[in-house]
Amino acid sequence: MAPESQGRGAVRQPLGLWWLGVVGLVVAAVLLVTSNVRAFGYAVGVTLGVLALLRAVLPAHRVGGLAVRTRVLDVLTLAALGASVAVLAGLLRLD
Repeated sequence: MAPESQGRGAVRQPLGLWWLGVVGLVVAAVLLVTSNVRAFGYAVGVTLGVLALLRAVLPAHRVGGLAVRTRVLDVLTLAALGASVAVLAGLLRLD
């Protein structure tokens, strides 16, 4: 039996390091509840940036669920979203 096959022909896809995104979003949610919207936005932006960095440097079998399309497209999408969220958080007027 091939190592990627687990009964009934199912192919196992490891989820990899996607859970770091969940941890980052939980931290962001705690910041939203305890601090302010700007800190939440920065935390979400940084989380997306870290995920982009992981996707850029790690092989596809290590990032698992972060590998959606091609490496370049995944990295550009995550980095652009992270930068956009961080910039928008910085532009908030909280007066």
